[in-house]
Amino acid sequence: MEILDYHKLKIFKVVADVKSFSKASELLFLTQPTITQQIKKIENYLGITLFKRDKKGVYLTREGKEFYKYVEKILEDYRLLEEKISDLKLRKSSSLFLGASSTIGEYLLPTLLTDFFNSKGYIKTNLFIGNSKEVEEGILSKTFYIGLVEDEITSSKFVKYKFYEDEIVLIASSKNKIEDEIDLSDVSKFKIIFREKGSGTRNTVQKFLKKKNINISPIMEVGSSKAIAKIVENSSLLGFVSRLVIGDKVKEGKLKIIKINGLSIKRNFYYITQKNINLPKLEREFLLFLQKFFNF
Repeated sequence: MEILDYHKLKIFKVVADVKSFSKASELLFLTQPTITQQIKKIENYLGITLFKRDKKGVYLTREGKEFYKYVEKILEDYRLLEEKISDLKLRKSSSLFLGASSTIGEYLLPTLLTDFFNSKGYIKTNLFIGNSKEVEEGILSKTFYIGLVEDEITSSKFVKYKFYEDEIVLIASSKNKIEDEIDLSDVSKFKIIFREKGSGTRNTVQKFLKKKNINISPIMEVGSSKAIAKIVENSSLLGFVSRLVIGDKVKEGKLKIIKINGLSIKRNFYYITQKNINLPKLEREFLLFLQKFFNF
């Protein structure tokens, strides 16, 4: 006999929040067929249709919106119940759920999480790494409660706190004959790789270039700054990446930074949470550790 268990309700809520079966599968670390199957089981059990679909995505039906109101409360109550029970244990096995955009997740978090583990000794961690837009979606769906992003956050649904200042630079292979300094007006003459749409790195670069009335049509779009650095290293292409990504490559003489006269691209990294949310105990401890680690 089919039941509406926590697992199914969680899947339903995430799909409803991100309006996509494929994005929900990424956030929940499940296959898309599994997501579809679980939603179908809920609909069969209730005898109603929860979602309607069009070219732009999936949306809740009228019945689905009513169902969502109750599911949201049930899942929040369930989370509070779990935290209360866990707090009663003398030594609990806790799970930390985080979302991070790729540069942060790949280059800042490894050292931070290692130190945090060493201070706790018993933490299980689920880390989702995607672009800034995907991290925001994960926060809204409460797949995780803390997101670390590279992009400016303008939505009133979040609270944000700066924890790190980064610089984005233009890179070339050390074998490339390009000068170490170029004029701003010459940037658009080169073949340049960009990150994918939705990436914080790309959004920041385009914002700064727009202020200077520079328009670039990327020759290639890549979903990883690390991959951009590798492609640039072995080609005549140029790419914009964080300094964090190419530190070792520059020291080894495989890549070089091209200075653009009249352009300096600085950005802040933020951690974000939903407004007016009570963070679980372990997430609160992680934020305190983050503040001490980066001294802010």
